[in-house]
Amino acid sequence: MDIAKLRDPIIAEEATGIKQSGKLELWSKGKVISRKKARQNVMSGEEVAVPGAGAGSYYKIFEMLGFSELKPLVLSSSAGDWSFGVKDKTGWRLASQENRYPYKGFRYYVDNEELWGFTDFQDLVDTSMRE
Repeated sequence: MDIAKLRDPIIAEEATGIKQSGKLELWSKGKVISRKKARQNVMSGEEVAVPGAGAGSYYKIFEMLGFSELKPLVLSSSAGDWSFGVKDKTGWRLASQENRYPYKGFRYYVDNEELWGFTDFQDLVDTSMRE
C-alpha cells in the first residue's frame, strides 16, 4: 500500500477543512452517472462532479475514473483547487480538482488537448511548468 494514499488525504482534509461527506458518486449534468460514462466524459474534456468529495478524495476519484497512478503537482490552494499528474495505459496527463463552492464537493477534469501521453512524469512536470 502506498503510504501517500493514506497520509495525503488526511492532510488535505485537515488543511482545508473540507472532509468527505457521504458516498462518492460521479455526477454529470445534474444526475449520477456510471464510472464508464464518467471516464468517457473526462476523456472528452468534460467535468465530473462529486458532491460528497472532500479535499482529500482525489486518489479515490481518479482511481474511479480509470487512472492507475496519481502524483500531486500543485497543492497550494486553501480551497482545494489543485493540479495532479494522473497515469493510465496511454501515459501521464494533467488533471485538476476544483472546489464546487457554493455547492458541496469538487469537480474533476483531465487535460486531453495539450498535456497528455507523457511516458515519464518528470516530462509532464517540465512541460506543464512552461505552459
